[in-house]
Amino acid sequence: MEERFYYDELLAPRPNVPLSPGAAAIVFDTERRILIMKRTRGPYWCIPGGRMDLGESAQDCCVRETFEETGLQTKVVRLIGLYSNPGSICAYPDGNVHQSYIALFESRVVGGELRESFETGHFRWMDQTELSSYLLLPDNVLCCQDAWQRQEAAFIR
Repeated sequence: MEERFYYDELLAPRPNVPLSPGAAAIVFDTERRILIMKRTRGPYWCIPGGRMDLGESAQDCCVRETFEETGLQTKVVRLIGLYSNPGSICAYPDGNVHQSYIALFESRVVGGELRESFETGHFRWMDQTELSSYLLLPDNVLCCQDAWQRQEAAFIR
């Protein structure tokens, strides 16, 4: 069984584990394309991110997860939004079903080089016209759309 992601779908499974907040990064290149990566456990592409560890801030989680998944050292620039829609569901092969809760940050690369990890395969720089060309995690589509808007105030979704 592969991982599966749902967004406001009636047939989505119900979460069966406690809510675990996470953080994700929007990393732009000089052409304002967004870094996405192919997940190794299924057909999806995504932005860097993951769940927070105990004792870790959302910003530190964003920096750590981005480095673990991409090899890039980053600095958080700003909060893009908070995403806590109860209809954003992640179902994993081990039977755990999570409700997604993401603090999304714009991050700037300050070092490192792109490298694959056990969670990520290929990398791409995606522009707005390519958004529908990739099978992105459903909530990541919304994250990318919000990031490209350049809204000063954080989105709350």
